[in-house]
Amino acid sequence: MDLSSLSSIAQIAAAVGVIVSLAFLGYEIRMTRLQAEHANWRDLLQSLSDYKGITNDLPFAEFVTRAHTDYHALTDAEKLSFGGYMEQGIHIYANFYKHNALLPGQIDGIDEAISNCLIEMLATPGGAAWWVENKARHRFRLGTYDAIDAVLRTASRDASASGKS
Repeated sequence: MDLSSLSSIAQIAAAVGVIVSLAFLGYEIRMTRLQAEHANWRDLLQSLSDYKGITNDLPFAEFVTRAHTDYHALTDAEKLSFGGYMEQGIHIYANFYKHNALLPGQIDGIDEAISNCLIEMLATPGGAAWWVENKARHRFRLGTYDAIDAVLRTASRDASASGKS
Protein backbone atom coordinates (compact mmCIF):
# COMPACT_ATOMS: atom_id res chain seq x y z
CA MET A 1 0.00 0.00 0.00
CA ASP A 2 1.52 3.28 -1.05
CA LEU A 3 1.38 6.65 0.68
CA SER A 4 -1.36 8.09 -1.56
CA SER A 5 -3.66 5.13 -0.74
CA LEU A 6 -3.07 5.66 2.97
CA SER A 7 -3.79 9.37 2.53
CA SER A 8 -7.09 8.61 0.78
CA ILE A 9 -8.11 6.17 3.52
CA ALA A 10 -7.19 8.74 6.20
CA GLN A 11 -9.28 11.41 4.44
CA ILE A 12 -12.27 9.06 4.23
CA ALA A 13 -11.88 8.12 7.90
CA ALA A 14 -11.67 11.80 8.84
CA ALA A 15 -14.79 12.60 6.80
CA VAL A 16 -16.66 9.71 8.44
CA GLY A 17 -15.51 10.98 11.85
CA VAL A 18 -16.82 14.47 11.09
CA ILE A 19 -20.17 13.06 9.91
CA VAL A 20 -20.52 10.88 13.02
CA SER A 21 -19.60 13.86 15.23
CA LEU A 22 -22.20 16.05 13.53
CA ALA A 23 -24.86 13.35 13.86
CA PHE A 24 -24.05 12.95 17.55
CA LEU A 25 -24.12 16.72 18.05
CA GLY A 26 -27.54 16.89 16.35
CA TYR A 27 -28.81 14.10 18.59
CA GLU A 28 -27.51 15.88 21.72
CA ILE A 29 -29.11 19.17 20.66
CA ARG A 30 -32.43 17.39 20.07
CA MET A 31 -32.27 15.69 23.48
CA THR A 32 -31.44 19.02 25.18
CA ARG A 33 -34.41 20.67 23.44
CA LEU A 34 -36.74 17.86 24.51
CA GLN A 35 -35.49 18.08 28.10
CA ALA A 36 -36.09 21.84 28.09
CA GLU A 37 -39.62 21.36 26.69
CA HIS A 38 -40.40 18.81 29.41
CA ALA A 39 -38.98 21.08 32.11
CA ASN A 40 -41.08 23.98 30.80
CA TRP A 41 -44.22 21.83 30.86
CA ARG A 42 -43.44 20.61 34.39
CA ASP A 43 -42.93 24.20 35.57
CA LEU A 44 -46.12 25.30 33.87
CA LEU A 45 -48.13 22.44 35.35
CA GLN A 46 -46.69 23.22 38.78
CA SER A 47 -47.66 26.88 38.46
CA LEU A 48 -51.20 25.84 37.47
CA SER A 49 -51.36 23.41 40.39
CA ASP A 50 -50.16 26.12 42.78
CA TYR A 51 -52.66 28.61 41.34
CA LYS A 52 -55.60 26.25 41.66
CA GLY A 53 -54.40 25.17 45.10
CA ILE A 54 -54.89 28.70 46.43
CA THR A 55 -58.61 27.95 46.67
CA ASN A 56 -57.92 25.03 49.02
CA ASP A 57 -58.00 27.77 51.66
CA LEU A 58 -61.76 27.85 52.33
CA PRO A 59 -62.00 31.54 53.31
CA PHE A 60 -60.21 32.46 50.07
CA ALA A 61 -62.42 30.06 48.10
CA GLU A 62 -65.49 31.71 49.61
CA PHE A 63 -64.10 35.12 48.68
CA VAL A 64 -63.45 34.01 45.08
CA THR A 65 -66.96 32.57 44.88
CA ARG A 66 -68.41 35.83 46.18
CA ALA A 67 -66.29 37.82 43.72
CA HIS A 68 -67.43 35.68 40.79
CA THR A 69 -71.04 36.23 41.88
CA ASP A 70 -70.93 40.02 42.29
CA TYR A 71 -67.67 41.83 41.55
CA HIS A 72 -69.24 45.25 42.08
CA ALA A 73 -70.18 44.39 45.69
CA LEU A 74 -66.49 43.94 46.61
CA THR A 75 -64.49 46.52 48.51
CA ASP A 76 -61.58 48.16 46.71
CA ALA A 77 -59.15 45.90 48.58
CA GLU A 78 -61.15 42.82 47.62
CA LYS A 79 -61.24 43.95 43.99
CA LEU A 80 -57.46 44.28 44.09
CA SER A 81 -57.08 40.78 45.53
CA PHE A 82 -59.54 39.26 43.06
CA GLY A 83 -57.84 41.11 40.20
CA GLY A 84 -54.46 39.70 41.17
CA TYR A 85 -55.94 36.22 41.33
CA MET A 86 -57.55 36.62 37.91
CA GLU A 87 -54.43 38.12 36.30
CA GLN A 88 -52.30 35.29 37.60
CA GLY A 89 -54.70 32.76 36.10
CA ILE A 90 -54.74 34.49 32.74
CA HIS A 91 -50.93 34.60 32.62
CA ILE A 92 -50.71 30.89 33.46
CA TYR A 93 -53.35 29.87 30.92
CA ALA A 94 -51.78 32.09 28.24
CA ASN A 95 -48.47 30.31 28.86
CA PHE A 96 -50.14 26.99 28.05
CA TYR A 97 -51.27 28.41 24.70
CA LYS A 98 -47.78 29.77 24.03
CA HIS A 99 -45.92 26.57 24.98
CA ASN A 100 -48.27 24.38 22.99
CA ALA A 101 -47.92 26.63 19.92
CA LEU A 102 -44.12 26.33 20.11
CA LEU A 103 -44.08 22.52 20.15
CA PRO A 104 -43.31 20.84 16.83
CA GLY A 105 -46.18 18.42 17.50
CA GLN A 106 -48.85 20.31 19.41
CA ILE A 107 -50.67 18.42 22.15
CA ASP A 108 -54.24 17.69 21.11
CA GLY A 109 -56.93 19.14 23.32
CA ILE A 110 -54.78 21.63 25.26
CA ASP A 111 -56.15 24.71 23.48
CA GLU A 112 -59.74 23.60 24.05
CA ALA A 113 -59.08 22.77 27.71
CA ILE A 114 -57.45 26.16 28.29
CA SER A 115 -60.30 27.92 26.51
CA ASN A 116 -62.76 26.16 28.81
CA CYS A 117 -60.77 27.28 31.87
CA LEU A 118 -60.79 30.87 30.65
CA ILE A 119 -64.53 30.66 30.03
CA GLU A 120 -65.04 29.36 33.58
CA MET A 121 -63.03 32.30 34.92
CA LEU A 122 -64.50 35.07 32.81
CA ALA A 123 -68.06 34.04 32.00
CA THR A 124 -69.31 34.44 35.57
CA PRO A 125 -71.01 37.76 36.36
CA GLY A 126 -68.07 38.82 38.54
CA GLY A 127 -65.43 37.52 36.13
CA ALA A 128 -67.08 39.31 33.21
CA ALA A 129 -67.32 42.58 35.19
CA TRP A 130 -63.67 42.30 36.20
CA TRP A 131 -62.66 41.61 32.57
CA VAL A 132 -64.49 44.70 31.29
CA GLU A 133 -62.90 46.88 33.98
CA ASN A 134 -59.47 45.34 33.45
CA LYS A 135 -59.49 45.90 29.70
CA ALA A 136 -59.70 49.65 30.30
CA ARG A 137 -56.40 49.43 32.25
CA HIS A 138 -54.44 47.85 29.36
CA ARG A 139 -52.40 45.60 31.65
CA PHE A 140 -52.09 42.74 29.16
CA ARG A 141 -50.74 42.65 25.65
CA LEU A 142 -53.31 43.59 23.03
CA GLY A 143 -53.09 40.06 21.62
CA THR A 144 -54.10 38.63 25.00
CA TYR A 145 -57.28 40.71 25.02
CA ASP A 146 -58.04 39.74 21.43
CA ALA A 147 -57.49 36.02 22.08
CA ILE A 148 -59.59 35.95 25.25
CA ASP A 149 -62.38 38.01 23.68
CA ALA A 150 -62.44 35.53 20.78
CA VAL A 151 -62.75 32.62 23.24
CA LEU A 152 -65.59 34.39 25.07
CA ARG A 153 -67.39 35.23 21.80
CA THR A 154 -67.18 31.59 20.72
CA ALA A 155 -68.51 30.44 24.09
CA SER A 156 -71.36 32.93 23.86
CA ARG A 157 -72.26 31.79 20.32
CA ASP A 158 -72.10 28.13 21.41
CA ALA A 159 -74.33 28.85 24.42
CA SER A 160 -76.82 30.74 22.24
CA ALA A 161 -76.90 27.96 19.67
CA SER A 162 -77.57 25.35 22.36
CA GLY A 163 -80.16 27.53 24.11
CA LYS A 164 -78.10 27.96 27.30
CA SER A 165 -77.74 31.75 27.21
